[in-house]
Amino acid sequence: MKNKIRQAVGLNPELEDKTFDMQGEAFELLKDNKPEEALKKIKETWNLLPEPKFNTSCSHIILCDLIEILTEVGKPEEAKPILREWINDIETCGYQIYETTPFILSGENFLYLNEIEKAKEQFYKSIKYGATKRDFNDKPLFYFDIAKKKITDSNEIINLFKKEVLENNSIKEIPKELTETKIDQIEELCEKGNSYIEDENYNKAITAWEEALSLIPNPKNAYSESLWLETSIGDAYFLLGKYTKSLEYFQNAKGNIQENAYENPFVMLRLGQTLLEKSRSGDAKEYLLRAYILEGDEIFELENEKYFNFLKQNVELK
Repeated sequence: MKNKIRQAVGLNPELEDKTFDMQGEAFELLKDNKPEEALKKIKETWNLLPEPKFNTSCSHIILCDLIEILTEVGKPEEAKPILREWINDIETCGYQIYETTPFILSGENFLYLNEIEKAKEQFYKSIKYGATKRDFNDKPLFYFDIAKKKITDSNEIINLFKKEVLENNSIKEIPKELTETKIDQIEELCEKGNSYIEDENYNKAITAWEEALSLIPNPKNAYSESLWLETSIGDAYFLLGKYTKSLEYFQNAKGNIQENAYENPFVMLRLGQTLLEKSRSGDAKEYLLRAYILEGDEIFELENEKYFNFLKQNVELK
């Protein structure tokens, strides 16, 4: 059993659709700077899931959002028992442990609670179960250094957390609108990239689109234009078989706060595919399932059959 992947329990289509819709509503509320309303909505979504709550086809994504929103509204104590149950479910199920996100989120939660030794323990576990630097991609860099035991001093960790997380959270920069001149430049480069893609010149397309992306100021995920560019670059890398780079761009696209990438079936499909290529089966099946729910099996028609076969083998599709 330890070498086998646990099959997620599929939900009926109506319930799956409802949970995904509600999750999207929570995202929109968070984007509109209504964190308390977003928290209420994501809690309602989590409460809809039947037993086994931690192993349904929608559990992982909803849990990640729930923990992140609890963190956003400053309720780490409320997140703590949820994370404890989630991790206990993973460690006692008897199947292969491949999900490292819960351990990373738990480590961060203990930092917010000023329980440094427990935080270190959870970060260490994430490495034990196969986490790489990529799994810490959307977290402060020093988290990975803790996980790799490059930073072990508790006082140093406390100071880094205060400086890089707590103090930064209090500064919210409002992104400026792009000028018409810059928009024209971006559109010209996008068209240039499109012409290269038509000729299957993926590297030149990437160069054009990366130049366009560089014209967008930081934080790039605050601009809707970034979603298309990150998706296009990620797709080009996917077609080149460069899955690590592809995953980087699709993860960035997923984190766009102006557009809800969770409702974009193509982004969900490519995320699932790249995660599967990176042997992250648990995350892969949830994104592939979302793509399937959004667009049906048609979205897999032009893809290698292994992706849809994987989904059918790991989720009971109804």
